[in-house]
Amino acid sequence: MGAPATFQRLMEKTVGDMNLIELLVYLDDIIVFGKTLEEHEQRLEKVLKRLHEEGLKLSLEKCQFCLPSVTYLGHVVSAEGVSTDPRKLEAVASWPRPRNVTELRSFLGFCSYYRRFVGGFAKIAQPLNKLLQKETTEGGCKVSDRNPSAPGPRKAKESIQGEWTSQCEGAFVKLKENLTRAPVLAYADPHKPYELHVDASREGLGGVLYQEYDGLLRPVAYVSRSLAPSEKNYPTHKLEFLALKWAVVDKLKDYLYGAEFVIKTDNNPLTYILTTAKLDATGHRWLAALSGFRFSLKYRPGVNNRDADALSRRPYTTEWTQVTPDGVQALCQGTERRVKGGVEAEAIGVMAAAVPEFYCNPSQLRDENLPTFSKQDLKADQARDPLIALTIKALIANQREILLTNSPDGARLVYKEWERLKMLDGVVYRRGPSTNSEEIQQLFLPTKHRESVLRSLHDEHGHLGAERTFKLVRDRFYWPCMRAEVESYCHSCLRCIQRKTLPTRAAPMSHLQSQGPWIWCALTSCA
Repeated sequence: MGAPATFQRLMEKTVGDMNLIELLVYLDDIIVFGKTLEEHEQRLEKVLKRLHEEGLKLSLEKCQFCLPSVTYLGHVVSAEGVSTDPRKLEAVASWPRPRNVTELRSFLGFCSYYRRFVGGFAKIAQPLNKLLQKETTEGGCKVSDRNPSAPGPRKAKESIQGEWTSQCEGAFVKLKENLTRAPVLAYADPHKPYELHVDASREGLGGVLYQEYDGLLRPVAYVSRSLAPSEKNYPTHKLEFLALKWAVVDKLKDYLYGAEFVIKTDNNPLTYILTTAKLDATGHRWLAALSGFRFSLKYRPGVNNRDADALSRRPYTTEWTQVTPDGVQALCQGTERRVKGGVEAEAIGVMAAAVPEFYCNPSQLRDENLPTFSKQDLKADQARDPLIALTIKALIANQREILLTNSPDGARLVYKEWERLKMLDGVVYRRGPSTNSEEIQQLFLPTKHRESVLRSLHDEHGHLGAERTFKLVRDRFYWPCMRAEVESYCHSCLRCIQRKTLPTRAAPMSHLQSQGPWIWCALTSCA
């Protein structure tokens, strides 16, 4: 055993039950704290007595007494909370740009020590972390020297100056700025309610735990991490649910277990459960892990979810949609697992009385992953599409017969929809069927964007069936033969085909046929 570990055990044995309750000890550093001066003096006297009993001596020159704040292991601990040591961060402000892998690792290692003070640290540092992975090119594809599926480490003195991009420079500068302006983290008060903000993106997962002090939300902890290679293939709604489970169960369990708290996010992370036809084993494990926590969920559905980052502080004026703790518990505990042959797991359902129908409504699903177009792009793309260009010509001339002359495929179907077509700011729309006394404006979608729209509204929204996917598309877009294309896309979806339950047929009943005497024998037992 090493000397530091032996000395640490000696110190922990010396202070005994005072450790973590009345003091903190790390090797030869002991920090004694108290709410009042009298309490502090009593604990200090108790510590000195125990050190004397064990025959341990203190260096008076290194001791400090009755301080309102103290620097401890690179942190400043005070009555306000925990903050970074300004003397340590002076090196960050003047840190030169790394020239090789060793210098980059040194910078990232130093910053990672203070990552708890930086919101979204993993997302910010992603361009720099990529420089530490070695990739080579074979046949035009990047593969690893050791494993085709995972990049390997680079040599310590290998230069990175030729690969230093504007994204790397931006990440380098932003990390230094965020560390030099790091907030003071408040002490967690178990008697106050917690508020957790979570965020998921293709760059990583993040979360911030807050508590309210004097009417203001103060951060208690920042957490973040990058995505594993397999997680980068998750659909968005599953990624959001992963962020919720990871933040609550894996990172902040010590704060949140046994407490009631509120989770705020830009979108409903329970969409993954509510829209997945068959929940896989991973989903069931996540649900089981969350079932031990009691929390309510607030999110912003529809078009209200576009602006904020989950790592930023949200104003109270935002309109939040809430899932109560009873609803969340019913969702976690009412989804059972049925094993068939030891292989297949199936979601049975959710208690409808506890989870309102609103949360399961496909129309409330997010639009964030849909392709976004500017008016100029839409005008240009519609003008390049032969069918839409002909439609624009007919609308400008107000002559529907133009659609029947030298007409491309689908023009006759557009001819029948003439009364519903209109142009707004140079873009063609169709007046769709009314819902809730509101007329739907369906964008006449160019051919080049149809596959990406179908992928977004089917793959990224839980692989709904053909009819439900068609309703999602119809509420937003129009093109001829739209229903047939949606059905064809859904029926050819590989994941839907793999997860579809195969029809089972019982063997037909028939008489047993024997080829001769004593071929079949039967025995009746009467107990």
